[in-house]
Amino acid sequence: MSLFGVEVGYRKYKTHKLDAALQENTGYAIPDSLVGVFSNREIRFFRRAFSYSDEDFSGTSNLAQFVLFEAKTELSFSDYLFTMQRARLEDRQSEVSEFTDAAKAKASARQGGTIFFSFLFFSFIILISTSSAVFEYFQCASFEEVLPAVSYLVRDYSLNCASSRYKSYVAYAVAMLFVYPLG
Repeated sequence: MSLFGVEVGYRKYKTHKLDAALQENTGYAIPDSLVGVFSNREIRFFRRAFSYSDEDFSGTSNLAQFVLFEAKTELSFSDYLFTMQRARLEDRQSEVSEFTDAAKAKASARQGGTIFFSFLFFSFIILISTSSAVFEYFQCASFEEVLPAVSYLVRDYSLNCASSRYKSYVAYAVAMLFVYPLG
């Protein structure tokens, strides 16, 4: 559960940081004639969606692959907003949704990468501690000073390595070797 909490917090932090950077960028300014047309939520989404194709955050992008933008070579953010408004007035929702779906797909692909990285990172941390615990089960210290010689588990000197209790868990330890450190 804590991994999920960390991931959600990190995602909110990155989204807030990107939104703040785009809002400060003059290339992503909203024209005065469109200030009341879109809601704040829509503006945040449009800024993020436009930024996915604007690699250097210059405020211009090439969105020629979408029918909605009529094969323009360079499109500024304000032109993009005017086009979205015009499409909404002309009831061209299918073309708008085509673009927004592509933006959402890019956003979820980025999000999936961070989730996968977090999963691998925590798996690696768990791998080290689990592998150490499994390998420690095979470390027995022999005491030859005592006749007959005895050996005890280094991790827990109360467990004799010749006892039936120790031998019953050896099979489990070997199975765990194949499950985690080697698997």
